[in-house]
Amino acid sequence: MASPDSNNVAEFSRRLATFSINLYSKLTTKKPNQNIIFSPFSIQTCAAMARLGASGETAAQLDQGLGLISSNEAQIAESFHNVLTEYENSSILHIANKIYIMTGYQLNDEFSSLISKQFLSAVEPVDFAQNEQAAGQINSWVEQRTNNLIKNLVPPSALDQYSRLVLINAIHFKGIWVHQFPEDKTRNERFHLNDADSIEVPMMNLKKRFRYANLVDLDATALELPYKDSDLSMLIVLPNSKTGLSQLEEKLRSTPLTEIIRALYSTEVIVKLPKFKSEFEVELTDTFKQLGMTKLFSNQAEFGKMIQSPEELKVSQIIHKAFIDVNEKGTEAAAATAVVVRQKRSIISLEEPIEFHADHPFIYMLVHQQSMPLFLGTVVQLDAATSASCAPALSEHDEL
Repeated sequence: MASPDSNNVAEFSRRLATFSINLYSKLTTKKPNQNIIFSPFSIQTCAAMARLGASGETAAQLDQGLGLISSNEAQIAESFHNVLTEYENSSILHIANKIYIMTGYQLNDEFSSLISKQFLSAVEPVDFAQNEQAAGQINSWVEQRTNNLIKNLVPPSALDQYSRLVLINAIHFKGIWVHQFPEDKTRNERFHLNDADSIEVPMMNLKKRFRYANLVDLDATALELPYKDSDLSMLIVLPNSKTGLSQLEEKLRSTPLTEIIRALYSTEVIVKLPKFKSEFEVELTDTFKQLGMTKLFSNQAEFGKMIQSPEELKVSQIIHKAFIDVNEKGTEAAAATAVVVRQKRSIISLEEPIEFHADHPFIYMLVHQQSMPLFLGTVVQLDAATSASCAPALSEHDEL
């Protein structure tokens, strides 16, 4: 029988997966034909910290839009605490939260307690009026927490004398494949951008036993590449057609991630996967509004639970940056869910190896074994990717 904790994590993961796909569909519309990489967990964690200081309709919209497990602050905080503590001492996944507060202001006791105990977040005063210096202080912390991969997260222009709080979540992942791709097998091969156009890219090659699935309903196949000493893995979902990515994206909106993971089985696979890096930056105000979270940005925002002074606060920006680097040795990035299953080695196999050639646009996720997507991305053309962080900046309501 599953423990209450594992049931809670499973439900948390299910809701995060739904939020991930909802967010992903908005981002692909906003930035078409681009490689996307983002950390849904980072974005959700950051926004959930803001939610703990909200009330009324602002809180209700965040509960709904983020897919939070409860509308009770203590239960919301507990659900994130379960995940954050699991990786507190991880050698490959580092998640860090922090709140910067305007000098001279204090957090409300209850909000402060939830943030520090459950989100493991430190609080640091900073003078936002000195915006260049304040941005430098914040960005330096983010760089340190992301192995110098995420730089200049918060632009000085996002801060001024009316800024009161900046909530930060930074996440960094660096994993080594259980089965590394031999470097001498990497060679330039074609990557098909569509039916007509292709480019030469460094394609990694490997033949091993992996967990694989033929997803008939999605007109796609899936492959799980596990990381060493970890419960994280990369899940790649490859449309059968060179131009099938948009149809796959549409179908994923109604397909639970757990369904894909349950379909995986162990078999010998000939894998071709391009080496790639991706970098992505987005300001999420419009995206949050499209997901029904509008009030937090308005002069009617209800954030009375955050700070001790009676000022009215609203969110001015939510900034997210992510980077990922996938190569023969493994992956450097910022959040993931992975299933590590040790494969029994068969001495002889009569089955024909399956071919999994990621030589056209595909979707990938870094996932935790409870089907929790820490990163989600696409490769539609070949350029750069490895770490993520998110920063909503809160300021006083603008003067009407």
